[in-house]
Amino acid sequence: MPHRVKSPHPFLLLQTSMQSLFLHSLAFSPISQIYQEQVTPDSFAATPFDVLIIGGGTAGLTLANRLSATNTKVGVIDAGIYNTSGDPLLDVPFNPGAFIGDPTKTFYMDPAYDWSFFSVPQAHLDGRSIFYPRGKVLGGSSAINNLVWQRGAAYEYDNWGRLIDCDEWTFDELLPYFKKAENWTRPTNMLIDTLEPSPELAAAQGTSGHVQTSYNTFRTDIDVAFAEAFLNLGLPLSPNPDDGDSKFIAQAGSADSVDIQSGKRSYAAPAYYGPEVRSRDNLVVLEQAVVSRILWDETTLDTDAVRANAVEYIVNGTTYKVNVTREVILSAGSLKSPQVLELSGIGNPDVLEAAGVNVIVNSTGVGENMMDHLLLVTDFVVNDGVLTLDWLTNNETFLAEQRELFTSKGQGAFTYAGRLTAPIPMQDLASNGTAELQPLIDSLQADLDSRKSTPLHAAQHDLLKKMLDSGDIGFASPIALPRGGASGGPFDPNTNYVSLALYYMHEFSRGTVHVGSSDPEASPLIDPNFGDFQWDLDASRVGAQWLRKWAQTEPISEMISGPNFPPLNVTSDEDWDQFVKSTVGTISHPIGTAIMATRELGGVVDHRLKVYGTDNLRVVDASIIPLTVGAPIQQSVYAIAEKASDMIIADLNLSC
Repeated sequence: MPHRVKSPHPFLLLQTSMQSLFLHSLAFSPISQIYQEQVTPDSFAATPFDVLIIGGGTAGLTLANRLSATNTKVGVIDAGIYNTSGDPLLDVPFNPGAFIGDPTKTFYMDPAYDWSFFSVPQAHLDGRSIFYPRGKVLGGSSAINNLVWQRGAAYEYDNWGRLIDCDEWTFDELLPYFKKAENWTRPTNMLIDTLEPSPELAAAQGTSGHVQTSYNTFRTDIDVAFAEAFLNLGLPLSPNPDDGDSKFIAQAGSADSVDIQSGKRSYAAPAYYGPEVRSRDNLVVLEQAVVSRILWDETTLDTDAVRANAVEYIVNGTTYKVNVTREVILSAGSLKSPQVLELSGIGNPDVLEAAGVNVIVNSTGVGENMMDHLLLVTDFVVNDGVLTLDWLTNNETFLAEQRELFTSKGQGAFTYAGRLTAPIPMQDLASNGTAELQPLIDSLQADLDSRKSTPLHAAQHDLLKKMLDSGDIGFASPIALPRGGASGGPFDPNTNYVSLALYYMHEFSRGTVHVGSSDPEASPLIDPNFGDFQWDLDASRVGAQWLRKWAQTEPISEMISGPNFPPLNVTSDEDWDQFVKSTVGTISHPIGTAIMATRELGGVVDHRLKVYGTDNLRVVDASIIPLTVGAPIQQSVYAIAEKASDMIIADLNLSC
């Protein structure tokens, strides 16, 4: 009987199995490096800046690149570092643990790479805390995400404009910025060989941007079989998911932020902070510094336009201050940006006073309205002889072949990233369609009717309900990964598996992120409040049941010997409900905690991303997103930053 090991944390393991990277210097060669003059905390503090960017992540480095291409002096403060020679722990798309024989090595929970946040105990999940990895390197979470490069549906982005009452934030207005960010490569193979990339797919892409995007060149028979099973369930493969209709798996599979030439991850640091950008005299980046607060011009206090004139930061326990003349841009992400705002005196007076922070701007929306994508993971045992990515750890010949292929050509299994994933309407996931779903929808409506919602939540829920009822918008995304060890269930390292995950994308529940003290180095109090609406858990259960149905459909069913986790005896709705409650977590797409919405609705920033009540402070990151999108958020965040760059250049009248 093989030794079976219980995995300690299913969500960490899913993300690890999809993207954890292990050190093997043979796979990398140094790239050319151009260093700025050594930046120290003192030299940075002594530099006069026009614009200061707090956070050098996905949005922050995009802004730094675009703004420093003008005549303005730009400073960036970030807690992480960037190894310009490359870092295999970040660069390799799929887990090459066998390179060093240490499959436990990962950037997750490593303080050099990850903030490693945990939520407060979740009241609706039996008190479980949820792990929230966030990138703590230059490039932010684009350096540690699952690499999937997707847009949402047009209607989802149009909802942003509805909540801010402005036609500047719609799918059509964002489309040029989606394209501006990417350098798209045509797929070299399709999920099914008889298909060809459509001309419409190519027309929807950008080909001169900084982020390299491509499609997996490594394809397993499992990928093909799942695509064929999808068709056998009566669901189509989409020829072009990027034109505003994002539902259903794409014929080419999902694109990923992978450089097809090198096989490596393309993320914000190498994409937007390359040698030419690093050499600019008007851009200075301070690494390994934690921002403690934004400081204000005292002559503007007690007005509706307080003005930021400095930023305070901490390095190795010493506090420094750097002055800024024109604008401060906060790009610390959905979990850190509200913390910086509150530490700077912008937020709900009750929260600030409890933390010992003086109130500068009364903004009760700060840290509220947290939204996320819920995650469930199941897995199945694969028949002997069927190729999976588990072969990298249990087949020495395959490992040697793939190591050589990646090292010499940037190809093969180590370049694998999520391919079979796409949003699906709830009506298509329910086993009996509307008949099964309607009682759950009726319960959701009763729950909505019974609550005294804020104006913002009422507006959001109305838009979500319209999308749900339409049956035309994807609400949950399946993920098929030809690899085991992701579910948290029993795991035999000598057995091959396939993992099927589902992330539910349009939750009705709302969470919070707030400071618990005035200590800037303390973690924020994160409460996603999962399951506050029972519908969110019910919908996740319907999706999880569909995953098993998918695995039991030909031809993939011929490759699978049976369920591993949850086990075969989980059959009833009650069984599945318990599975959901005991395992659901996050795929780490938090948004909305410095929300863009009208002031009347309780928004934190306006349509130009300027914080209400301030004269020269903007927020540019995922925290401004006013409603969930049915896709991983990285492409949306790049587009937001690209659009914000144009806004700032225009508003400040900057010139090249």
